[in-house]
Amino acid sequence: NYCRHRRDRRVPSPVGRAMPLQRARVGGPKLQMGFFDNLFGGGGQAEANHILIKGEGADKKCEEIKQKIYDTALKGTDASKGVQPEKLISAFQQNARKFSSCPSSKQGGSLGSFGKGQMVPEFDQVVFNEQIGVVHGPVRTQFGSHLILILDRDD
Repeated sequence: NYCRHRRDRRVPSPVGRAMPLQRARVGGPKLQMGFFDNLFGGGGQAEANHILIKGEGADKKCEEIKQKIYDTALKGTDASKGVQPEKLISAFQQNARKFSSCPSSKQGGSLGSFGKGQMVPEFDQVVFNEQIGVVHGPVRTQFGSHLILILDRDD
């Protein structure tokens, strides 16, 4: 469960108004290893899921999938109150399993935790700068077009 500590939060919805996003911090002091801390671009960590679409019309397909994700996550709820994180994550994972070309699709698009510089620059730009809990994309990279759901990040 990627969102145990986020269970009571609501995240912005493209339909209706955005709700405040409050982040819980869990854990103690950050483990540091000296030389290796900033080797790959700054030491920040993020956790994200993604959907990779390849080929002609990939951006359009990403937009369609993004709409399906929000339609599913908002089903039976008041869109003006935002999207419940667990519903958004579940809808994203279902669509990743169904549509993504990446091997991570078997895990609902989960990329786990990774540091700055471990992904291609276009991907890093979104994951380390954009809003958490929102489906971003399409994001074009050398691999295709991505939808990205940022689950957590060290700021």
